[in-house]
Amino acid sequence: MLKKTEVTTGADVFVEILRGFGVEYIFSSPGSEWPPLWEALARQKEKGLEGPQYYNFRHEDLAIGAAIGYTKATGKLAVCIIHASVGTLHASMGIRAAHHEKAPILVCAGESVTFGEGDDAWVGAQWGRYLADYGGPARLVEPFTKSSFGLNHKAVLTGAVHRACQLAAAAPAGPVFLSLPFEYLKEDAVVPPPQACTWAAQPAVDEAALQQAADLLAAAKNPLIVTENIGQQPASVKELVKLATSLGAGVVESQQAGAVCFPRDHDLHAGYSPNPWLPQADVVLCLDVIGPWYPPLGAHPHNARVINIGDDPLRQRVPYQAIAADLNIVGDPHAALKKLVRLVSSRMRGGKAAVDKRARAWTKANNARRAQWRKVVDAQGSASPIDTRWLCRVLDDNLPRNAVLVNETILTNWTLTATMEKLRPGQLMNGLSGGLGLGMGLALGAKVADPERPVVTIVGDGTFNYNAPLPALGFNQEYGLPTMTIVVNNGAYRSMKMGVEMLYPKGAAASTGTYYGSSIAPAVDYAKMAETVGGHGETVTDPAEIAPALKRGFAAMKKGKPVVLNVIVADEMEFLGPLLASVWKDPA
Repeated sequence: MLKKTEVTTGADVFVEILRGFGVEYIFSSPGSEWPPLWEALARQKEKGLEGPQYYNFRHEDLAIGAAIGYTKATGKLAVCIIHASVGTLHASMGIRAAHHEKAPILVCAGESVTFGEGDDAWVGAQWGRYLADYGGPARLVEPFTKSSFGLNHKAVLTGAVHRACQLAAAAPAGPVFLSLPFEYLKEDAVVPPPQACTWAAQPAVDEAALQQAADLLAAAKNPLIVTENIGQQPASVKELVKLATSLGAGVVESQQAGAVCFPRDHDLHAGYSPNPWLPQADVVLCLDVIGPWYPPLGAHPHNARVINIGDDPLRQRVPYQAIAADLNIVGDPHAALKKLVRLVSSRMRGGKAAVDKRARAWTKANNARRAQWRKVVDAQGSASPIDTRWLCRVLDDNLPRNAVLVNETILTNWTLTATMEKLRPGQLMNGLSGGLGLGMGLALGAKVADPERPVVTIVGDGTFNYNAPLPALGFNQEYGLPTMTIVVNNGAYRSMKMGVEMLYPKGAAASTGTYYGSSIAPAVDYAKMAETVGGHGETVTDPAEIAPALKRGFAAMKKGKPVVLNVIVADEMEFLGPLLASVWKDPA
């Protein structure tokens, strides 16, 4: 039982509720409205009480990114504090990402309700001059939060904060936003903290629906499993291996896996696009997926029954969802998977010959696919400029087995997933969310979650420019939490150029070599940024120097130094173009 501090102000109540829910950290890029919170935290420290530790970030993208990275690494509630409407606008891309990634985060922005009028109402002249907006910050994030509320009286602070913590963690998890006026935090508390801070129970999976799913899978002639996010809980990967093995079913980590969801060197790992396998499948299990195939309806299997399991399988708060499933099962996908393993196993007695035959076919196909890819990758070992396939191979060989890799690459994402077969559950964190600039923040959150684990962010040079590298390096230095950033530098926003090439292969841009919106020139020495905080930076142009540079970088991190490796690479669209065309082709 945690010892409670003496509660006197609204800020004390806020901290006490966070303490009650076991919140470990507050991730903040704050503004001038937060002195009451800082004073409450100082009183906590003065009294030697357990409670949330405060981390200060020098950019909102980093603060919200770190909150996402932390909760992805731990599954725990994260709290992010930002500055009024202006800070909310900066952080809104990350809040939206948390919504789509189902990350449980309480996001709080400051506000003023007096603008300095009245007795003892000092908030600073900036509120009336710069910071007040119609509807306040809560209005800005309504479309991509579970709940968004600007407190309208200090008496509701206790109930609103308590509910917000519960709501953020309740299935489907996601960001909850509160606008907390400066005055309500500073003034005496009206309502004391609740006696108990308890989480809402997760909804149980419907047993009859799972029985139906098990019947379909057990009777299938060509079952296929597609997943993207079940690896968020590494223990579930073992359950998925059991299910796939009992069925002799291939498992596809589709499009943009949020984590390692299936061992990538397993005989039943069927790659990263289900499209080639959909025409032959008769039952497809979509397990915790967002977009299993592309195009959404054009690639939908024509002859298969589709089972879709997730805590929000219909994705209620997005405008379009095209998984036309025959059976949608609502509930915790991890609990559902564990039960499904047992149910399917009991139905598979006597079918071993058919299972073994399917497994042998998958093994043959997958081993051939991997062998061909390895052969191509091995041939790139001396290519100059550096081939990204070789870069990913060397990184796979040299990444410490306890490391976390945050991947915020776009085109290189396809290369990395196909090449890095040694990644294990819990090692990979997807940093893509539709926008760019959160990857380095995610890495900081993962590092906060476990300071002893090496954390590596891999980004393109375009993505690096969307991040906030100097504030991130400053955080590394200030808190002694070093990370490594690998910049895959092709001197361009290559995905922008790709769109023009695919839509207008014989157009004016191709004939004149004029590709707007893609160049990053002249060259920037990104590695020099590490030196500004006493870190370690290198620019790598020789493929033979990738491994030594990585080793030097990991050694520097052990000494507490942040690392930036600027790796100059060739244009990977030369090999990715045909691959992407085949992946996105309608299998019908």
